[in-house]
Amino acid sequence: MNEIRNTIMAEIEPLAEEPKPTKTKKSKLKPAAGTVQSILGGKFMDRDKVIKMLPFLIYLTGIGLLYIFNSNYANHTVISISRTKKQIEEQRYEYINTKSKLMQTTRQTEIAKRLINSGLKESKSPPRKIVIEGK
Repeated sequence: MNEIRNTIMAEIEPLAEEPKPTKTKKSKLKPAAGTVQSILGGKFMDRDKVIKMLPFLIYLTGIGLLYIFNSNYANHTVISISRTKKQIEEQRYEYINTKSKLMQTTRQTEIAKRLINSGLKESKSPPRKIVIEGK
């Protein structure tokens, strides 16, 4: 097996070496890898860095609290609206029921039936206009 590898490697011509990046240029992958390592290692929680990030963390906490408050307020408002709609619907049904009862009881025939026991009778003659002449 070694002989095969050696012959294969012997047949391949050496490639021209690519210029190595100088130390002044920074690789883009290295900072990202360093950031992941610092997060996993816990280095991002250094006291100095936390103190620098404190205003931003307070800002994020405030926004989170406002979001929670707004969500709870919206839920409370929706519940209140549905409760009010239900009360309005019940009041409307009560209004319609009371109105129909009033229309039924104020009919002339219903009033006449109720007054029979008290001795009052319905007038058969139409009302007349009484005119009083002044001096």
